[in-house]
Amino acid sequence: MAADLGVDITGLETQGRVMKADVATAASQAKPFPGAEDVRIPLTRMRKIIAERMSLSRATIPSVTFNMEADFTALMEFREKIKAEGAKKGVKISYNHILMKICASAVKEVPLANASFDGDAIVLHGNVNMGIAVSVDGGLLVPNVKAVQAKTLLEVALETEHLVEQARSGKLGLEDMQGGTFTLTNLGMFGMHSFSPIVNPPEACILGVNAIVEKPAVVNGSVVIRPMSVLSLVADHRILDGAEAARFLARIREMVENPWLLLL
Repeated sequence: MAADLGVDITGLETQGRVMKADVATAASQAKPFPGAEDVRIPLTRMRKIIAERMSLSRATIPSVTFNMEADFTALMEFREKIKAEGAKKGVKISYNHILMKICASAVKEVPLANASFDGDAIVLHGNVNMGIAVSVDGGLLVPNVKAVQAKTLLEVALETEHLVEQARSGKLGLEDMQGGTFTLTNLGMFGMHSFSPIVNPPEACILGVNAIVEKPAVVNGSVVIRPMSVLSLVADHRILDGAEAARFLARIREMVENPWLLLL
């Protein structure tokens, strides 16, 4: 395969043996020069599965994107105050961890956001099994933390980071990938301001998190600089109507701007 694609395997940095995925990744990163022949990159098993699931989502789920801007001032202060406690447990608490708890809490008020369309019925899931999109070599994996609504923030953070580590080292179990009911994906680190992620079937929603940007905002009649971010919710319109999806996203924003609501 390496010979066919013109990849020199002697210069590849890998964890142990050189695998097909390593060769495919190296070939995809090659920069063709003007006049060079096209390169055909065989699909890895992971890429095939991603293609199948994304095609299934687009073909079967009539999705709608809802964007809402949120002030992250209080959430940033909240995270800063609890980082030290997380460090004692050996985990760095991120915005993703807090947002996972916020989404699980918001589901209590809009249960349809944690549901699946099943033929002639809608299934409301008892647990919020929160998937977190993890970029890995050659693709994307979405392991999920089970029953986020019943776990503490520290437990969610520890389990999430363990799953991320397992995903990137190729050690995820099948049970880690199955049973998801809601997904969170964050592209804020790339400076993204708005995007429409694809719903992960059979889930009803996926929340896209964008970059936190300092910008002018009106607060109590005065213009001030605040850290703002756009939250992008994509919902299955067969399950959630516009009003329900908007109410769910508005509740997420309310909790982002008032993190103490997690205590109620």
